[in-house]
Amino acid sequence: MAITHPADLTTAKLENTIGTRCALGDGVPQNYGLAAQWFDKAALHGYAKAEYNLGMQYYFGQGVSKDRTKAAYWWEKAAAQGIAAAQYNLGNLYFLGQGVPQDYGKASLWWRKAAALGNTQATRNLATLARLHPEYQTVAAVEKKTVGAP
Repeated sequence: MAITHPADLTTAKLENTIGTRCALGDGVPQNYGLAAQWFDKAALHGYAKAEYNLGMQYYFGQGVSKDRTKAAYWWEKAAAQGIAAAQYNLGNLYFLGQGVPQDYGKASLWWRKAAALGNTQATRNLATLARLHPEYQTVAAVEKKTVGAP
């Protein structure tokens, strides 16, 4: 759900900025728990950058319990809004089967989206996947093998 109301966007951007400052200790004492709370507030507005950041908090267990399933949930929301880093990370989760069922087809699809947005590591991962599993070399083959593709 992308933000449609300008006031919500302004609020979400501010909440995400506060969360980032708390996570980095930028002008305030570093506090991952507080950062996660602010990212959560912004993510609930549908703000993609906050969804990505909240996914990072869950992935690394910073300020919240480590939870790869929740990381995947938030990264998928951000990835659907075109955040390349979330697409890349989501591809990694599908490749490794962390927090989601292992699915090379979905890994490939998310990496392709990230690569199309300029993520060079996604491009390298696609090459590695194609070398290890040649059946995933083409987009058509991936779409045929992937049920419920994003």
